[in-house]
Amino acid sequence: MRVLRRIAGHGSPTNAQRYLHPDVHKITAAEAALSTHVNVLRAPRSLPSP
Repeated sequence: MRVLRRIAGHGSPTNAQRYLHPDVHKITAAEAALSTHVNVLRAPRSLPSP
């Protein structure tokens, strides 16, 4: 938010929020991507076969 305010030249968060319209589909897709990434990092790694 701070970066967006700076780019847009807004001094207050309230002014910047007027232009932020969250897209539910993008938020859901980002959440799914993050969950997948975290699950991959947590998955046990197998050792290579000899």
